[in-house]
Amino acid sequence: MSRKANQGKGGRSMEKPAVKIRKTTAGKMTESSGIFGKLLWMACMAAAVFLFYAVAPGMKAEARAQVVRETRAVTFTEKIPFRTDYIELPNYYRGYTEHVSDGVMGEKETTFQVVYEGGIPVRIVSVQSRELAKPVNEVVRRGAKVLESRTVDGGASKVSFANPLKGRGWLSADFYDYHGHNGIDIAAPRGTPVYAAAEGKVSLAGWYGEYGRCVIIDHADGSQTLYGHNSALMVSAGQTVKQGQKIAEVGSTGNSTGNHLHLELRVGSRFLDPLIYLDQ
Repeated sequence: MSRKANQGKGGRSMEKPAVKIRKTTAGKMTESSGIFGKLLWMACMAAAVFLFYAVAPGMKAEARAQVVRETRAVTFTEKIPFRTDYIELPNYYRGYTEHVSDGVMGEKETTFQVVYEGGIPVRIVSVQSRELAKPVNEVVRRGAKVLESRTVDGGASKVSFANPLKGRGWLSADFYDYHGHNGIDIAAPRGTPVYAAAEGKVSLAGWYGEYGRCVIIDHADGSQTLYGHNSALMVSAGQTVKQGQKIAEVGSTGNSTGNHLHLELRVGSRFLDPLIYLDQ
């Protein structure tokens, strides 16, 4: 049919109005002006939303269970302390020590199986330990001898030698601090009381060369204590004294440059460090 045959009044074309048809192109739907097409599009969107909210939570939980939990082995080493083995010396006073051999620390390895969640340790499921090296004990010789003394109050002494100044004063010169210094010096004010370090018999009380006014006490086990540079003496030779009994007063007599007590501990021809044996 020719174009003219389809013209109406006024020369207008009588062709049917165009209808847009919904077609699928590359996964997308083209726009449609029909009611059916709109309903179908809305139904598809609703189904997609439902599937997203219904399925996604389960997918997230499954992913969480698979990814964040793991067990790791954690290993570290630590030192094992050594002990000290003592060899008792019956002829040496308590307080005397003599080093024999050094100790060596051992080593231990410990492995933990640790459960992590989200990178954070939450619990330990097993522990295993093994010794890599055994410790070697230190060896020390020590004195076991105790000098028996009676104190001024009639009791038995718990120490071989008591502090002759009863804690007063301060150490001004150590044992062998300089050549020929066979004892210790304890500085204290002039007139500070000096007490017998142990029970015994006074063998000397008087001037004694460089020691100035001096007291020497012989003890029952053969040891001696010497107290030098005193300002005054309270005992005499031949007198028996108890531990803690006052025997002199601090001074600076003899070869001395200041008020102090010079204290010596002698066993036979040997000089011992009094600080090792004094009750501090």
